[in-house]
Amino acid sequence: MADVMLFGDSMLARFTKDRIQHLERELGGTATVYNCAAGGWDSSDGVRRAPLLARYDWDAVVLSFGANDCAPWKCVPIERFAENVAAIARAFAGARRVAFLPPVIDESARHPSRSNRVLDTYREVLRASADACLETDLILTGGLEADGLHLTADSYTTLIPALAEVIRA
Repeated sequence: MADVMLFGDSMLARFTKDRIQHLERELGGTATVYNCAAGGWDSSDGVRRAPLLARYDWDAVVLSFGANDCAPWKCVPIERFAENVAAIARAFAGARRVAFLPPVIDESARHPSRSNRVLDTYREVLRASADACLETDLILTGGLEADGLHLTADSYTTLIPALAEVIRA
């Protein structure tokens, strides 16, 4: 892999310089990772930006969408989410598309209106649009920040080698 883009929400936006360099090392000496993700983005943000970003000939694009789309204050309907994700996937048709699936959230008092049952539906749509997936749920046991949604630093350390493996496969 030479050029890899991270594209999506805060799960990827939280790839700091150190995490990007860790992923580059895991991918091998010639890999360069570009972070084009932002906290709070949903698939509507992604579908607007994908055509321009797709002009570059990416070897792989890591996609992370769904957690914001299904948030009660955004409520991107699942049909719209599916259309958006399909359009994003088509834009990057020449690249290996890897889904960074949102982790299972902690349905505690911090997120009483969020449901893993609903998130599962969005996760399945993202999974179906990708060539490969990083199954965060199968790798992590816990590892969420106090907000019950975002990954801890240790979780990223655990996931990065697995992400590199999925990108290369």
